[in-house]
Amino acid sequence: MTGVDGENQLRRAVISDMLRRNAQRQPSKPAVIERNADGSRREVSYRELNNYVNMLARRWAADGLEPRSVVAGIGKNGIDLIAAYFATMKCGASFTMLNHAHTVDELRYQLSHARPSIVVARNAAQSPIAGLVDGPSLVSLENGVGESSQDVFAELETTIEEEWTAAIVYTSGTESHPKGVELTHRNFMIATTPAWSYEGYLRNSDRFLLLAPIHTMAGIGTVTNALSIGATLVVLDTTDADVVLATIEEERISNMSQTPTFYRRMVESQRFANTDLSSLEQCHTYGGLNQVGVFEALVAKVPGLWWATYWGQSELSQLGSIGWFRSLTDIPGGDLRWIGVPTPHLEVRVVDEDFNDVEVGEMIVRSPAVMKGYRDNPERTADTLRGGWLHTGDIVRRDEEMNLFFYDRKKDVIKTGGMNVSSLEVEQAILEVSGVLEVAVFGCVDDVWSEAVVACVVPKPGVIVEGTTVIAHCKSRLAGYKVPKRVHLVESLPKDLQGKIRKRVLRDEYESVR
Repeated sequence: MTGVDGENQLRRAVISDMLRRNAQRQPSKPAVIERNADGSRREVSYRELNNYVNMLARRWAADGLEPRSVVAGIGKNGIDLIAAYFATMKCGASFTMLNHAHTVDELRYQLSHARPSIVVARNAAQSPIAGLVDGPSLVSLENGVGESSQDVFAELETTIEEEWTAAIVYTSGTESHPKGVELTHRNFMIATTPAWSYEGYLRNSDRFLLLAPIHTMAGIGTVTNALSIGATLVVLDTTDADVVLATIEEERISNMSQTPTFYRRMVESQRFANTDLSSLEQCHTYGGLNQVGVFEALVAKVPGLWWATYWGQSELSQLGSIGWFRSLTDIPGGDLRWIGVPTPHLEVRVVDEDFNDVEVGEMIVRSPAVMKGYRDNPERTADTLRGGWLHTGDIVRRDEEMNLFFYDRKKDVIKTGGMNVSSLEVEQAILEVSGVLEVAVFGCVDDVWSEAVVACVVPKPGVIVEGTTVIAHCKSRLAGYKVPKRVHLVESLPKDLQGKIRKRVLRDEYESVR
């Protein structure tokens, strides 16, 4: 070890060190349990995971992987990709995940933008990336847990700075090409992970079920926080409701997080009634409106269950606001758009276009969790961080108690007849209509209104819902300009892998439909 390395390691706060420390203080505790739809199961302790990570890190360093270079991974959630993430950071490099569901063109773009030195995958030859990467740069991840269970793979003594990029998370690309959000070790160690712990969102004693894909902020953030805190992380390669229910029962899951869409699928499963969910202590939800019936079904089955509504974004290293409730009466004003209050590391303002503080406006924030910037896009970085604040692009309402209520993405606010309409407010009203299962509200270009409020409604199976009924109900609940001009009854809504509705797809499809 050189003097520089010794000084660097003396007081630094980097993610990979947390895995080593947890391997020392709780070596036998399960770190990651991997379950697959085919019924297979793998488990690795903190000691085993750390040794597996050390094996990969030493191998890659010997093969020439340089600090501050990039490693890309592709595949479904599993132990091997989690090990690759930590091995990358032990080498002082940055990790990014490719979405295995992307098209060849989308994968090609991300590869050209991230410029990884190596791409890792389980069964690399069969991965969708095989034809896009030169042979020597494509690394197949093997099951190294058994081999690395012995303490023969010592730590790399590598200089790693807190401000170095630990992860590059690509956004969903709702505008054009996805942006590569660069997140540092410090973002997590100083802000996100402590905030999760302070708020009780994740505890060392938890057996946390990870359903979000690792390529998303929710996925890679949860991996980072759970293994830094020392919890047990249970990962699945599917979000099939029946498989999830079996996993909760058999693995005694205490904590989980998913979108309202998923929770609805879970309570609708035929397995729901006969599954033992008594181990559940917390359910977290994000990315959409909660449905009252779904909440009531879960609370009835698991009395005393704590719910957390959560808001965050990639540019904020997943850190955001959290709101706890056990009953719908705990939600301020009964408004299901509630996303809680800011976590301790977050400073929030709500402003208008002229940067004046207002009750309803764009949320801007300051925090040690704010991203380093967008990769290779200094202009967009400067615009997003202008004035010393991160401009989230989210329209919210803030009350005197600092409760935050999510109204819409700024770019999704519908501007109709000179008035602004929150799509979530309209969706909340439509979900009150008997027989409505799901709804998405968005704006389409209109010659008269500039944008027309349009709703796509999914009826419950076997139930007939009339568009005129939806419109009549909206007229009784909303101002006239907020009432949908068109209602389309559809069988399903397009969603991403997390269950979030893809409104851009709907806009494109219904733009010319009258």
